[in-house]
Amino acid sequence: MIPLRSGDFVWTSFPYEQEPDRPGPVRHAACVIGVFTPRVAAAVTTAAVPAEGLVVGVYTTSRVDRFEDATPVGVLRVSIESARRAGQAVPFLVDVRKRAFLPFDRRFFPDIDAHGHGVIGPAGPRLFKRIVAEYRKVNERHPELIVNLGPLRPESR
Repeated sequence: MIPLRSGDFVWTSFPYEQEPDRPGPVRHAACVIGVFTPRVAAAVTTAAVPAEGLVVGVYTTSRVDRFEDATPVGVLRVSIESARRAGQAVPFLVDVRKRAFLPFDRRFFPDIDAHGHGVIGPAGPRLFKRIVAEYRKVNERHPELIVNLGPLRPESR
């Protein structure tokens, strides 16, 4: 069983777009959107899911200066207050357009064996509700903006 929950911010080796199937070279925070057993994962990916299961996470960045005053569709600003409640020290952005479909293993979750399994903190109900709403909005209205990464990502349609 995967010890992560939807809404957890967790340390990952989030893949880069240039090498979407490989772990990224640095630890990077991601927000867990969902955790799936291999059987249930068939609803969200066409890839063969290993026994460990599937974790779907979205990208975060502390480079809040990346966008001027307005953020594009799919990107949410997280205030310093919300960031602290989520276990983070600085404000950050959540980019639900960039999604990773990852096996729960040491390659993609470098702190898997540590106490807490690399969980930084929970998004909290209000923030997670915003993240999920933006995720759904991108799915429904702007699917062309979605970048699926990771070895378990669904095939492009």
